Amino acid sequence: MKDTTIAGRYARALFMVTEKRKETPRALEDLKGLVAVLEPASAVGRFLGSPEIRLTDKRQAIRDAFKGRVLPVVAVFIDLLLRKKRLEAFDTIVVEFERLVEKAQGLQRAVVVSATPLLEPELDRLHGELERVTRSKIRLTAEVDARLLGGALVRIDGRVIDRSVRTLLDSIQRQLMEATV
Repeated sequence: MKDTTIAGRYARALFMVTEKRKETPRALEDLKGLVAVLEPASAVGRFLGSPEIRLTDKRQAIRDAFKGRVLPVVAVFIDLLLRKKRLEAFDTIVVEFERLVEKAQGLQRAVVVSATPLLEPELDRLHGELERVTRSKIRLTAEVDARLLGGALVRIDGRVIDRSVRTLLDSIQRQLMEATV
């Protein structure tokens, strides 16, 4: 799990600027498009991460490459990350920025983890129920974890609803261990 503290700060700062300029949706689009381009293993990522290339040359390359292709505020933001040696956190910053955009749109993320893949009707029913209970739009993603044995758990907005067989078995085991005969 990545530490999102610093990424969150940068994402919030960029979000405030793009909101003020009414460029947030386009900025998100540009940022998501740059994730693969700027990853450390890419050619651009290796160039920007190289200690043998001067910072001024890297900054000029960014200005030249992004001019007219991304919003100016995004190009300036990438330059800032480069100068502050925070470019390695770019993908996490983009995730945090997207969360802020979703929150501003009244959208919440939820993850359902189940022992086996859920069928489309089950996901649709769960999605509808989560939207009803939370009274907000939900972006639901599904994951599979065979260690749950059965049932499922849902993570939404910092809360966990756990109805997995593994948790129920652990609970029964704790109760039996605590019981006096």
